[in-house]
Amino acid sequence: MPMNVLYVEDNKINAMVMDKMLSKNDSNVIIAENGSQALKVVKEENLDLILVDINLGLNQMDGCELLQRFRKLEILKNIPVFAVTAYAMPGDEQRFINIGFDNYFSKPVNFDKLISVISNITSSSFDKRQTS
Repeated sequence: MPMNVLYVEDNKINAMVMDKMLSKNDSNVIIAENGSQALKVVKEENLDLILVDINLGLNQMDGCELLQRFRKLEILKNIPVFAVTAYAMPGDEQRFINIGFDNYFSKPVNFDKLISVISNITSSSFDKRQTS
């Protein structure tokens, strides 16, 4: 059963690369270009994982604000949300974890590491889906 992944990313090339990489690993990737689109998608799709870029463009809510909105939604209570960002200075990873992201990946993304983390959560998230 494929994993449903929402990737919130305003850069079309980054979105295309993530889609291609995750699709190779039995994931159905849904792309949202901004927070407003993402909030619509989470209400319409049964998701297993959400990946969020932090900088979603000028005059758009950023990934941290979007995370706070996600955390208020009961339907996302058990869905992991990972930061995928160009913020890669010392302390950034801990900052985003402290904000409430479940994991952090700096760009360019190490896909082997991302796939490994996703495969570790796959069985537990599918177990939750089947028992709920």
